[in-house]
Amino acid sequence: MDTLRNQKTKLAAANKDILGFIGSFIDDKSFVETDAFMCSENDVADAPGEGVVSGFATVKDTPVCLFATNPAVLKGSVGALNAKKITRTINNAVRMDKPLIAVWDSAGARFAEGIECLEAYASILRAYTVAYGEVPVITLIKGNNFGLSSYVAGLSDFVIVCKDGKSATASPLVISAKTGNTAVGTADDLMSRGIATNKCDSLRDTIVKMLGVFYGVATGDDPNRVCKGLKAGVSASAVIKEVFDKNSFFALRDGYTKEVITGFASLADVSVGVVAIDSSSDGGRLTADGCIKISEFLNTCENAEVPVVFLVDSVGTEINADDAAVMREMSNLIYRVNTLDSDIFSVVTGKAIGSAYTSLVAPAEYKIAWDTAEVGTLESEAAARLLYADEIKSAKNKDKAAQKLAAAYSEENCSALTIARSGYFDNVIEPNHTRSYLVAALLAHVE
Repeated sequence: MDTLRNQKTKLAAANKDILGFIGSFIDDKSFVETDAFMCSENDVADAPGEGVVSGFATVKDTPVCLFATNPAVLKGSVGALNAKKITRTINNAVRMDKPLIAVWDSAGARFAEGIECLEAYASILRAYTVAYGEVPVITLIKGNNFGLSSYVAGLSDFVIVCKDGKSATASPLVISAKTGNTAVGTADDLMSRGIATNKCDSLRDTIVKMLGVFYGVATGDDPNRVCKGLKAGVSASAVIKEVFDKNSFFALRDGYTKEVITGFASLADVSVGVVAIDSSSDGGRLTADGCIKISEFLNTCENAEVPVVFLVDSVGTEINADDAAVMREMSNLIYRVNTLDSDIFSVVTGKAIGSAYTSLVAPAEYKIAWDTAEVGTLESEAAARLLYADEIKSAKNKDKAAQKLAAAYSEENCSALTIARSGYFDNVIEPNHTRSYLVAALLAHVE
């Protein structure tokens, strides 16, 4: 019969590497293990700790619940007792109202368990579903994450993928043989497709920033600071850098669809979600993927109970052959924005044409525009070419005539000041005052 010492020795040997990984992002000596001695036996070998390490810890003094599948034990595979340990950890996070950090490195299912294995996955996904929206959920893809556990990405506020992380609904070898795509499920693939929100460049710092979204981070930046260098045509990144607290912006899904930038920042030390439309990418036309990116981000904003700031410079939606995809995802985005249980603040920094205005500006509680902004159902030149087609046709220099008529049309119908006279903007401002106006509005709304 094994003694306690023997059991501890076996566990220590089996869990050495995964405990070292956990130690890289939690506070020193803060980990308290739970369900340590769970162990099933099979014809091949026993499974110390059930191939999962679970427990409580702190990350920069923030208490968290966590579990990590252990590839050193049966390749971190999922089975009935293994799932019981995982779901207990997730349920503890909900019960204790603490963030959940889940580390995945699993080859998939323990097929020999049959239907019990499917029930095991179902229990994990059910627990994830309950936790998502109740507590912060951070999923970390450390190594392999194959099979049904790959679906936890859609039930997480944040998904971090490590350099060697891979996630796919089946073995990548099977998928590549079927499709010819040899890069499926890799870290770069997960980032480019928006499955992962962040790469594991500096794990502890990344997790600290994620927790800060929910619990706040003091920056000490002057709320009355005047922005510098903001004017018509500046990049969305430049606006973000100047408007929000210094060095506070934290991007999510960077690299997934270039016309939309999403991330979190602080504004007068208040956490906010940021959605910026970048006109340098095809005029800021929203693609189907762009709409998905915003919708997914708004889910996390609502879970974190933070206000959202839209920075809009867009001429509407993309025009391409797959119009149905744009139609479907823009519809979903409109629904998501109009049902969002968070305050929305919208700033038109350039253009807000057609669906860009309807979906990202009109629903906002507080709407402001730069004095150079243009708002309308169509871009001014397109409108001029429709309205003044005969005049343009008869002009010697048709393009010059179109531009002149477009400028006149824009001044009379699309300028921010003109729109504000009809009561559709709370204010029209000089760009360098954007921060102070947003800070005032935000502090008036927050409790």
